[in-house]
Amino acid sequence: MANYIARISVTYEFAAERLDGLGNFSKKLVDASALSGHSIERIMYRFTFATFTLEAENKAECEKLLREGWSEAFGDEGGIKQIFISEIAEDADEINGIIKTIYNNTYGADEYISLVTELNDTIPLLAEHNALDVIRKRNYLIAADGGCGFSTLFISLGDYLHKMKVYPEEQYESRAYYIEMKLGEEDKDGCASADDVIDTLRGDSETNQYNIIGLDISYFLDKKRQDELRTFLRRLEPYQDSYIFAFRIPFLEKKVLDETAGILSDMMLLRVVQIPPLHDSVLMETVWNITSDRGFSPDTSVFDIVKEKIYREKMDGRFYGFKTATKIAQEMILKKSADIAGKLYKGEETDTTVIKDADLEGLLPKQKSKATGFDAMAELIGMEEITQRVKEIVAQVKVSIKNEKLDRPCIHMRFTGAPGTGKTTVARIIGQILREEGVLRKGGFFEYGARDLVAEYEGQTAVKTAAICRDAYGSVLFIDEAYALDEGKYNGANFGKEALATLVAEMENHRDDMLVVMAGYSEEMESLMKVNPGLRSRMPYLLEFKSYTKQQLFEIFMQMVKKHFDYEPALEEKAKDYFLSLTDGYVGSKEFANARFSRNLYERTWSKGALRCSLAGKTDILLTAEDFVAASSEKEFSEKIDTVKHLGFGKQ
Repeated sequence: MANYIARISVTYEFAAERLDGLGNFSKKLVDASALSGHSIERIMYRFTFATFTLEAENKAECEKLLREGWSEAFGDEGGIKQIFISEIAEDADEINGIIKTIYNNTYGADEYISLVTELNDTIPLLAEHNALDVIRKRNYLIAADGGCGFSTLFISLGDYLHKMKVYPEEQYESRAYYIEMKLGEEDKDGCASADDVIDTLRGDSETNQYNIIGLDISYFLDKKRQDELRTFLRRLEPYQDSYIFAFRIPFLEKKVLDETAGILSDMMLLRVVQIPPLHDSVLMETVWNITSDRGFSPDTSVFDIVKEKIYREKMDGRFYGFKTATKIAQEMILKKSADIAGKLYKGEETDTTVIKDADLEGLLPKQKSKATGFDAMAELIGMEEITQRVKEIVAQVKVSIKNEKLDRPCIHMRFTGAPGTGKTTVARIIGQILREEGVLRKGGFFEYGARDLVAEYEGQTAVKTAAICRDAYGSVLFIDEAYALDEGKYNGANFGKEALATLVAEMENHRDDMLVVMAGYSEEMESLMKVNPGLRSRMPYLLEFKSYTKQQLFEIFMQMVKKHFDYEPALEEKAKDYFLSLTDGYVGSKEFANARFSRNLYERTWSKGALRCSLAGKTDILLTAEDFVAASSEKEFSEKIDTVKHLGFGKQ
């Protein structure tokens, strides 16, 4: 009998159904195995995996025992994504320790775990045949987006290979180092040139040699630079006996990935490792692990808060993978620590380990309003026609859901109109309405510009767009200035059409579980509909947002003032005179920002009032006509007045 460490990775679908019961699936597996007379111990459990130690005659029997236990617990093996098994070697604590660390602390990177498991089996055999040079000759292409853990993985790989002593015994100590470099334009901050890399490799001394070299070669993904890549690889040839190279590129479509891998494998022995975009379950378990490693125990009551925090971090289209998950975990630890310190100061007893939902008050911003979606729509000025149209759409969808004889209509929409006419605000409210009416599961809101969907390199755009859509399942995906997907030429290639093709497929495949809203000017949006034949039919609803009248702009300004501040009556008079003095030509121009103009002036006005009151030593703010005059006289707004007067009256 031998001892083994095993990791079972489950599918994200399986994990998503059981997130609230952290570790329950692994406990059921242990209980089922015990009932069958097998000895198995759970050593780590998270959302998407669990690790165990057990005894068996060999790896095949080990896997058989795990699968039998799984079937006993769950009825079939449908939830298993992959099983990894490594033998726990005798008198090899250092190696066993790093294998355990990789199995327990690697998230969303099953292909990397598979690589390490394979190496753990093959390196001893190669050592017996004096063939470790084969491992030293093999390099790695790791396809991973930023924030998905490339640095951590390649350093982990270097550490593992170092402890497995793939280099000669006399070099064991000197091979304990690694370095990471990013190839790029010479004048770009943080980028190294090919010459820089070669100089680094050439400059090593015998007592300071690197084990593994991490090289980001995304710069060479442009087809025009493929010959440069081949030249660079030829320059690396003299150093392939001395170093293992881990090349990094973004996660790409298979066709483009294979093309890049082909260039590398033409000139060197290569293994490809793909790290897909991070699933929410992976981010959740990252938060759990970081807090646990710091001596805190997250309670399952914080599950919804953490999930909502991840969702909020993604809403604006700026998300940084493991870095963001780490930041969330650190916020949780700091809040809990502050709570502990406060209780200790008061002499109160406190649980110093368990983080509960009550400990995380303030981690999420408070909701501004508890009004229903339609109540929120009713508060918007000048939106009567839009509101009526939304009611018709919701009614149609609800009837189709209840009547099996009717096909459920595709709910994706086009919003047309000038900037600042309320398109973003209405899209956000529609998400809330559709959630309240049972049409969308979440009703959240994800806002992106057209450029956000387009990646830097060929083969990356479809992956990026699909990942954005995945986050928006059950919610609203709002794409502003969507027509730029047709107009935009990025890096000499129109990747916008690639993004559109992916969007069309996602809109069809998730027509009942996602609302895509594309917004922009009327003419440009009409041109966009002609780019992809399937786009118009999948976006049957068109909502046209009219520019605000001068009176409505004034009402929007005063609505914000009245909602938040006390004010002198003279301010309202000055504001009305100002807005009504704007000419129709200026207000109707394409450059005019509509409600955004009113909001900017409002914010400048109360900023003036806040400064005035602060200098006077007052805490309460009473806005005055002078505050408005001071704000509207600033360059940004006084230029508008000058233009208005010129357009309205001409020369006297």
